[in-house]
Amino acid sequence: MTVLDQYFELSDRANADEQAFNELVELFAEQAEVQPSGARKVVGKDAIAQLYRKFFGVYSGMQRVWTTRKTENGLEAIWAIAGKRDSGELFAMQGRHIAEVDAQGKIYALEVHVSKAN
Repeated sequence: MTVLDQYFELSDRANADEQAFNELVELFAEQAEVQPSGARKVVGKDAIAQLYRKFFGVYSGMQRVWTTRKTENGLEAIWAIAGKRDSGELFAMQGRHIAEVDAQGKIYALEVHVSKAN
């Protein structure tokens, strides 16, 4: 199992499980960068934790499916997600994550690309 597979598994539980949330944040290197789709890049574990707290505050009950492959610089996951917003509205998205991983197996760069959302 890759660190990106762990990321997705923990993401499915992190909204309702504080331990899963903390384990998710620990997958990142101290000065990691996350580039969310359509938003500003965040740098550092504290900023990443805040980003995911905000994300999980808006979205709940998510279910994901994904496939991961190794790339020249790290990992890529193609994914689809369905869930419910806090407003009760249902949503679905698909896209890909591109991750670069350091020698310790931590994510140090993550790009999130959403190709379809409704």
